Amino acid sequence: MDTDNSHLDTRSLLSGKPQPPVLERPDGGRLFVVYNGYRTLLGVCLVALLIIPAARDLVSSFDRTLFTIGASALLFSAIPLAGKLGQLMRASTTGIFGLLIADITALTLVTSASGGILSGFSVLYLVTVAAAAVLLNIRILATLVAAIAVIAVLFDASWMVSRGEADLGMLLPAGILGSLLFAVSLLVQTMASRLALAEAQADEAESRAQALQQLNQQIISHMQTGILLVNSQGYVSPVNTAAQRLLNIDIAGVSHLGSISPELAHQFTDWYQGAKHQIHPFRVISDGPAMVANFVAIDEQGASDTLIFIEDYTPVTQFAQSLKLNSLSKLTASIAHEIRNPLAAISHAAQLLHESKTIDKADSILCDILVSNSQRVSDIIDNVTEVSRRQAPKPVVFKIDDWLNSFLAEYESLRTDECQIERLPQADNAMVAMDPQHLKRVLTNLLDNGLRHSKEDSNRSVVRVETSLEQSAGLAHITVVDYGFGVAESNLSRLFEPFFTTSSQGSGLGLYLCKELCEINGAGLIYQPTRNDESAFRVSLKLEEIA
Repeated sequence: MDTDNSHLDTRSLLSGKPQPPVLERPDGGRLFVVYNGYRTLLGVCLVALLIIPAARDLVSSFDRTLFTIGASALLFSAIPLAGKLGQLMRASTTGIFGLLIADITALTLVTSASGGILSGFSVLYLVTVAAAAVLLNIRILATLVAAIAVIAVLFDASWMVSRGEADLGMLLPAGILGSLLFAVSLLVQTMASRLALAEAQADEAESRAQALQQLNQQIISHMQTGILLVNSQGYVSPVNTAAQRLLNIDIAGVSHLGSISPELAHQFTDWYQGAKHQIHPFRVISDGPAMVANFVAIDEQGASDTLIFIEDYTPVTQFAQSLKLNSLSKLTASIAHEIRNPLAAISHAAQLLHESKTIDKADSILCDILVSNSQRVSDIIDNVTEVSRRQAPKPVVFKIDDWLNSFLAEYESLRTDECQIERLPQADNAMVAMDPQHLKRVLTNLLDNGLRHSKEDSNRSVVRVETSLEQSAGLAHITVVDYGFGVAESNLSRLFEPFFTTSSQGSGLGLYLCKELCEINGAGLIYQPTRNDESAFRVSLKLEEIA
């Protein structure tokens, strides 16, 4: 049987409507080889009966010549059919039918030469009739072979009766044998049809299983959720490319969970030991995307391997940032409205008092303090209002080096004081996606801070801007390096908190605003000193493609 369902329609598979199986006989090639092997063995045995002296008298009691012709026909026709001639014949229904008729003729000669139906050789008709029922796809032809075999049996019996070599009682076993031949033919045909149906259904089920497996593999390989297979000792192997991308691991290797992420290994250990699993975001690299893990045991007892589903937490973070900014906008709008008017009145009154001719020098200093601090509070209100008015990002895909060069040229042209910006492009114009206005606001703040700290600590208004790629994590980095003293260790945990500042002139909202803008765009912002212990802030953007 040659059934090919490898191109099973996926839409039919998903709709649950199976295609009707194509019914064919079992593999005719193999059965033909088996039948021809039987013919060869039968021919050898018959010829051997002629050669062995002790058996010669048993089989040649009537006509040695006819027996020799029949046995030789079977043997010498079977030999060439074992080669290419057999391949050509088994591909033709006519050829198989002709071979079966020839076999019945040869068996008739052997049976007649050996004493007719009583010799026992007539039983060999059953094998030929059964082979016809299996090898011939057309049931009429298989039945016709059985009919010809019955005619041969009846003719042989009638011929012997007419020649006086047997009485009329010979016709009864001949009729019984003929009925048996028809019964065997019909029975084997029915069995062959059922076998063909069962084999077709099995092939169809196998094809559907293969199609489902291919469909599952496509779904798993293209899904955004990473899947890991982990054993009880914590050794894992990634199942799809998303796991490799999110966790930055080799998809062909096996790693220990602790070497990938200690936090993930800790969560797995707690879950495996029966503790209630609480979802906590974790990061594989400090400025990489936040991720969450869910654990599912393959069996109910949890004694075998476990599946870990890794999901990118960035969309949730972005949504939370949007909600936070929306809530902040409503709060700051009402606060700004309530504070601006009395603050403006205080500032205006202090300015008028400062201009009074009756005020002494000490009071004049106090008036200056009132005016300067009123202006500082006003700046804080402006910064908070700017945060609250922040719109949803409108990401654009652009080449990072080209865009950065254009931005730096514009930034330097707008500076009123002298400054120097060193540029180290190393990102090969990688494609990234972010709202350009948001990125401009972030880099402007970082450059302003870097130039100020460089000027204050080293008396040089210089910063260095570097770009780099991290292909394994799918990130492009923009690093702003200044020549200041850096951030104290005790202040690192509060660096991006709102209203935290170490400068008497700062509002403490600049870095907080930069962090918010990066997160709402799916980017990252961290403080990470260079290898030379230089103070540096790094913005990490997701790669879209490499130009």
